[in-house]
Amino acid sequence: MKTIEEKVKIYNKIKIDLIKVSQCLEFCAENDKTFYQDIALNYSNQLKSIKEAIEKTYNVEICECNLFTSDRKKSL
Repeated sequence: MKTIEEKVKIYNKIKIDLIKVSQCLEFCAENDKTFYQDIALNYSNQLKSIKEAIEKTYNVEICECNLFTSDRKKSL
């Protein structure tokens, strides 16, 4: 069985990949948007599954808080 650290690394890698795919959506040709939307949906579903598995297996909660709240943006 993988350790929690290994599972969190996988979770974070998928999050990074999802961000990259999202960036592709912003800049791709209109006829490619559906392709990238499908990929993003699959990554999103995988993230949700992994998050739930980690939380259930290790009895922890993975925070999905937004670090860049409006208050913090103002100070940047």
